[in-house]
Amino acid sequence: MTNDKHFDPVIHAHLQRYVGQQDWEGLVRYLKTLSNAHFRTAGYLLGERLFPSLREDEAWAMGTALVTYHPKAFYVTVLKAVSKGLIEGSLHLHSNGSKTFLDGAKRNPLDAQKTLLQLLPVMVKPEDVLWLFRRLEVEEGEPRLPYLMRTSTLPTAYVLFRTLKYVEHDYDLLVRVAYFLMKKKDGLSFNLASLLKVYYGLERVKGTFSLRLEPYQLARIENSYEAFCEAMRC
Repeated sequence: MTNDKHFDPVIHAHLQRYVGQQDWEGLVRYLKTLSNAHFRTAGYLLGERLFPSLREDEAWAMGTALVTYHPKAFYVTVLKAVSKGLIEGSLHLHSNGSKTFLDGAKRNPLDAQKTLLQLLPVMVKPEDVLWLFRRLEVEEGEPRLPYLMRTSTLPTAYVLFRTLKYVEHDYDLLVRVAYFLMKKKDGLSFNLASLLKVYYGLERVKGTFSLRLEPYQLARIENSYEAFCEAMRC
């Protein structure tokens, strides 16, 4: 028995049968028969109970089937489950299932946006950040900035630093990026703003910065993620 107030044993049993058989068409037909209240319960059970229990190929297949059927109802639910799976290691970014899921997301700009905002924070390497952008066909340079600026992790901070090379001719944009980072009020973003001020000579950016970078550090971080991480932890 469970004390979960959202748990419905009848709905759970039906869902479990379809999921266990990997009958995604049958699952969609069943979902179409539910009332609004039961549909919401089913969405919760699929995301919180059943998705984490599946093998990786099954999880990606179910997630793809659900967002294909009803993206408005299931996209956020599936993304949260995917994010958790990536963190825990039950799902992998470069798997075939992931590629199929992401190829579906890139067909809709809003879905691609939701995917980036949900998954960028759980990327563990700059290479994964870049791979995700490429898979979702977000062009290099300025189109990537809004996503990178809203995410505060070392991998995304490094990709943001490298991405700004594409727009280094636009002084006003660099200043706006630096001030946006400062307003986020987390240590990593503030240190990155300090780095940008020194690296690009942004005299218009005013603030009290504790980060102190030597010239040799500035030269090293251009091509070394490890050096960048060391500098950001100064």
